[in-house]
Amino acid sequence: MPIDPMIEIANLSVTLGGRSRVKDFSLTVPRGRFHGLLGPNGAGKTTVLRTLYRARGFDAGTIAIGGRSLQDWRRADWTRTVGALVQEGGNLQGLSIRDVVEIGLMDLPLSPAQKAARIDAALGLAGLTDLADSEVALVSGGERQKTHIAQILARDPELYILDEPANHLDLCYQIMLLDEIKRRGKTVIATFHDLTLAARYCETVTLMREGEAVASGPPAQVLSRDNMRDVFRIHGALRDGVMRIEGAIP
Repeated sequence: MPIDPMIEIANLSVTLGGRSRVKDFSLTVPRGRFHGLLGPNGAGKTTVLRTLYRARGFDAGTIAIGGRSLQDWRRADWTRTVGALVQEGGNLQGLSIRDVVEIGLMDLPLSPAQKAARIDAALGLAGLTDLADSEVALVSGGERQKTHIAQILARDPELYILDEPANHLDLCYQIMLLDEIKRRGKTVIATFHDLTLAARYCETVTLMREGEAVASGPPAQVLSRDNMRDVFRIHGALRDGVMRIEGAIP
């Protein structure tokens, strides 16, 4: 059965500050797949995501979303199709939680009533209804993270690009919000530090080290004892969906 690719990356290379951050990286993610990018700090995971959502240029290679190269997307089509949850935030001074969620809908062809319904539903899913009028700059890191997740849930794009979506969230909300994203059946590419959480949600993962892809496939195959030793410098492996760690390698 032929795959229907949503993401196609071929031979991607990115240099930042004179240093190679991503080297000859290739990846295909079929439409509707939940795919994880895993690896230690500095592996190049976030850089790959930044090139995908057009926040970072690249030196070599090609990237296509839904069969179209990045430069061929019109703004209106891109806004309807792609949504990103990223670690770097803009200036949120003076904006309420509701304002931030609403900003994510600005370019969508929705009536005021449709926008209000999406905002209210997303705030409810993120547990932010009672905080909707609070200034984002003054709430906790976890509440800010839930605000950005509510924004992307309200948009509900065809492609979710998520950089550490569980960051700052209590375990309950990690599960609730990632369950909701997976339930929607859209294409997701996400970075995770928590390997057990990655195994719970990702059908496939790519393990990265020093800007290169080391292995790709189902989590149980990729998070093997050999790969955990060579990439993460720990003794352990994924067993029965849980990361079993025996110790670090000095």
